[in-house]
Amino acid sequence: MKLIVRFILQVFKPRRNFYTMGGMFFFLSVIFNPQCRKIKENIEFPYNMTKPDKEFVLGKNLSEVSGLSFITEEEVALIQDEIGSIFFFDLEKNAITNKITFSKKGDYEDLKIMGDTGYVLRSDGNLVELSGLSNGNVKENNLNTPLSGKNNTEGLCYDDQKKILLIACKGKPEINKKGKDLENKKAIYSFDPLTRTLSDTPYVLIDVNEVQKTARGVYSNVVEKLVKFYTKAGAVHSFEPSGISIHPVTRDLYVLSSVGKVLVIVSPEGKLSNVIQLDPKVFRQPEGIAFDSTGNMYITNEGRQGKGNILEFNIINKIPKLTDI
Repeated sequence: MKLIVRFILQVFKPRRNFYTMGGMFFFLSVIFNPQCRKIKENIEFPYNMTKPDKEFVLGKNLSEVSGLSFITEEEVALIQDEIGSIFFFDLEKNAITNKITFSKKGDYEDLKIMGDTGYVLRSDGNLVELSGLSNGNVKENNLNTPLSGKNNTEGLCYDDQKKILLIACKGKPEINKKGKDLENKKAIYSFDPLTRTLSDTPYVLIDVNEVQKTARGVYSNVVEKLVKFYTKAGAVHSFEPSGISIHPVTRDLYVLSSVGKVLVIVSPEGKLSNVIQLDPKVFRQPEGIAFDSTGNMYITNEGRQGKGNILEFNIINKIPKLTDI
């Protein structure tokens, strides 16, 4: 016990006595409380988020890149905030190979390309449907949804199994009404491209409090957890979705948040399963996320007075397919 107290005093020596005593009581409660001792173990995460395997630096015309979508294994489509153009970027050539302008200026946040058709998400919740992408004879069709600027929609992806688009709201979770059950939550709605209808209720709800608790609870070492708790290192102060994508192997939903610098993982059943905190030195302003067919992850960052980029994160260990489990 003397060793434990001595350690606490050393860790919090520069701090005021109030925090020192608080740290001691917190530490002792964790040690001797049976429930607190059951600290959540580190969940094995298949990517090293501290160091990207490759970085693609983008030109000035993509300094505010806000979303990406895979077209082939070597080519992605990019959208920039406030510019109604789709840029085609070749990952092998590390260069823009084509550009399609479909509209004037607007607040465009994300996109998804599915064969000859593409969907571009605006911050006001509306979708721009683009057809004829392969032959260059592009036709634009604006699809209005019940979502609005108050929802501040920023993330878009496609579930190729359920055949629906998913739209993540950075702002208010409810549609045209108030709901206490939605307070302090972030919503993801589904949109059916065939019927062109949005779900009446959220497809997924993410509790911001749960995100914060999970972020604080992933440290299996109690001393590390204590130090991080009191020094506020790695604390998640907020969570506002800026990009979403479905993992092609696990079917988990990856939700990226530039605010708070976190990557939230939601299981196929809609349960929060992991929270990965991102280094702001690596992720200046993460806005878009997508996977290739093998599960390698790509995240876009806005430039903030500089050039935007695409960061590639390769799978560390092969993930077993759901059918193999």
